[in-house]
Amino acid sequence: MRKGKLFPVISAILAGGIIMLGLFGCGAKKYKVDYDGDKDFYEGAKDEYKAGEKVVLYYNFIATDTDYAFYLDDERINTGYSEDRGFIIEFTMPEHDVRLRCESHNSMVYVPPVDPGTLLLDYYEATVATDGGDDSREITLTYYDPVQVKLDVYKDADEPVSYLVPYEAFDDCLGVMYTEGLESWEGMDDLISLDGVRKVVKIRGEYGDYLEVTTDSMPEDGERAFDSIREVLYKYVKEEYRVDS
Repeated sequence: MRKGKLFPVISAILAGGIIMLGLFGCGAKKYKVDYDGDKDFYEGAKDEYKAGEKVVLYYNFIATDTDYAFYLDDERINTGYSEDRGFIIEFTMPEHDVRLRCESHNSMVYVPPVDPGTLLLDYYEATVATDGGDDSREITLTYYDPVQVKLDVYKDADEPVSYLVPYEAFDDCLGVMYTEGLESWEGMDDLISLDGVRKVVKIRGEYGDYLEVTTDSMPEDGERAFDSIREVLYKYVKEEYRVDS
């Protein structure tokens, strides 16, 4: 009779164990990886990993004449390389969801300057002859590395606010230059000057020469080009890219 009474006790212990496992799990919590839409390019990629787990991935979607850089939550990852499997990406999974992204730059489209800090683009605008005094703003892009450029925003005489942004920011500005035909402005007739505000764009060409255009001498619809470049630059003024000056 006493032996039979053990079954309710054992059942209660097992039930309690199952409940505890349900509450606390059987290991470290898993967190998600956002592959920025490119999960299929990473060999061995999983949607989730346990906190503290070593993650090893291989990126094999590689084009010739293209530079690659990998970022985990916007921190660059040092990568290895395998002839058979491509780039080797390794990191320890933190205790939160992460974003893994790849930045690529086609070196055949534009040959970047050799020295970091080389000016790529300078955008300047100033409102003049106003009751509150002159107001100016300047935005510069300087070369940082093959996949990033440094973007500095200056307001009047204040210290700049700095950002490390994708190299595409400069490529997008070059696109505006070609689309708007800025190189042909100098030889145009019937150029006009904009009153009350002055805007200047200085942009580096493929061979290290600079093109400078200004609202002091532009086609009738020329202000559109300045506004387009300004819009491109401010698209990259994001807190996630901000760094110390």
